[in-house]
Amino acid sequence: MRRPTNAAIAALSAAIALVLPISALAAKPARSSIAQIDADARARGNRHALAVAIGERLFTHVLPVQLLEIRASGLGNRAYVGLRFSGEKFHGSVSKADLDRELVDVVETAFAVSQQIREVDCWIVVPIPVAPGTIVSGDKAMPTERDVLTLSVRRGESAAHLAQRLKGGEGIVVDPDWVAHALAKGASHA
Repeated sequence: MRRPTNAAIAALSAAIALVLPISALAAKPARSSIAQIDADARARGNRHALAVAIGERLFTHVLPVQLLEIRASGLGNRAYVGLRFSGEKFHGSVSKADLDRELVDVVETAFAVSQQIREVDCWIVVPIPVAPGTIVSGDKAMPTERDVLTLSVRRGESAAHLAQRLKGGEGIVVDPDWVAHALAKGASHA
């Protein structure tokens, strides 16, 4: 078989260059920000793009309580969002006031992303120790985490009302032992 000459390779390269649009040759993938990477890694549900958009807004700064998952699901023009947080391994010391403020902020941020969002649910989970060999997936799975705080917020509830509900515990399921042991005592941290 004959080896291609430099002239043949140059002619082939020129022919390919004529066929490909210039933009395809010049296009370089945009570098993803850390916020985009984190948002995509944590996005779930049938409204993946909405979950990513919420995550990109939330991950513009470090959240005191670690956000594990952003779930956005919906049908038609209605969407529902779930935000799952870790109840341990905080990014610094977190008081009850800090936690309440963060929950209000993340809920308001999520609602601001899309008018289609009808409800935002937040839950904070902690791991449950399981013995080696325990089935943790499938039909016979044992739970591996438990909720220590759950909260549902419908569109239209003001941030001030939500803050008051969090402070008073109205419509919120919370484990008081977790609050007593996991959250910092004393004044909130700015």
